Amino acid sequence: MRKMLEIPHRMDDYACMWNGVEDLYIRDTGETLPPKFFYVLSSFGSFCYMKTPKAQLKRMVALGDGRTRQMYEFLAPIVGFDYKLCEYKTFEKALAKVRAEIDAGFPCMIGALDMFYLPHFEKLYHKEHIPFHYELATGYDDAEGLLYFSDCGREDTQVIPYDELRLAFDCAYPGLSKPNTVWTIRMHTDRGKYEIAKEALARKKELFLHPPVGFVGCRGFEKFIQELPRWKTELTREDYDRQLYQMVQFLGAVPTIPNALRGINEPDSVAFGGGFDKAAAVLESLGKEYHDEAMTTAAAAFRCAVPAIGQIKETIVEYLTGRRDETKRLPALFSQAADSMRAGFEALTV
Repeated sequence: MRKMLEIPHRMDDYACMWNGVEDLYIRDTGETLPPKFFYVLSSFGSFCYMKTPKAQLKRMVALGDGRTRQMYEFLAPIVGFDYKLCEYKTFEKALAKVRAEIDAGFPCMIGALDMFYLPHFEKLYHKEHIPFHYELATGYDDAEGLLYFSDCGREDTQVIPYDELRLAFDCAYPGLSKPNTVWTIRMHTDRGKYEIAKEALARKKELFLHPPVGFVGCRGFEKFIQELPRWKTELTREDYDRQLYQMVQFLGAVPTIPNALRGINEPDSVAFGGGFDKAAAVLESLGKEYHDEAMTTAAAAFRCAVPAIGQIKETIVEYLTGRRDETKRLPALFSQAADSMRAGFEALTV
């Protein structure tokens, strides 16, 4: 059997878990969206810092919440869509769910997937395991054994053989999903992007400036900065290095380590802006379109943190590659980022 859905697709790289959902929103509302729109509204500003002594990483530090389930949970009621997380023990059952959704006229999100098995990623295909990618499944062909999907970084419809999809599906990443996971989406909204942004940013502002507990928001950020200088004495060298390695990985536009840590003497293809660059771009776009000076001011405040994030990345890279140890600069650099986040949220009149 073969079935294809015609879903208009807008390429927006490095926003894989949201790109397909945005395609459905744009189709149903006719809105145009700034790049990374849903991603920024659901992730940015959700700072968290916790001590996790029993885990491999002894400290958890997150500038924003990149967990797919939590991002959907936050934004779905604001945008106006329903989702359901379907986790299956076998590939066959997951594929059957995908086919059933498409037969009913509904594309669905699939993932996380291991990019090692996705043929359209030429630089990663059968070379590097990156187990956190998402696609919007839009069609299938059982006779040929193929699944059709939209990818955030490609304009054209992509295809993957079932044999490769089986392997790509067989991955898990903490906080994202288990193997063989399908996300059903039902869009039922007539809300415009400005209305959505105002409500989402109002909630983010409140959560950051007046956090309910001490390990999140501005209070968590302050605690992290205060305790960061003690990490070198509280942690073993191995644990300390592991922490910095993980932190720099999640400063990028997608979770990846800088080329220098791979031993590659080339400029990074991914921007390391800690999410501040994405948030600034979204607010600059909305501020200009809707003549919202508060959003424009907030965008400028958020963008002020980007150079500090770049210096944090370089400081960590220099330390981990053994070139020099200037990690004593990190608390001051993170303080600059925290000040920018606070100033940006305070500027918003949402």
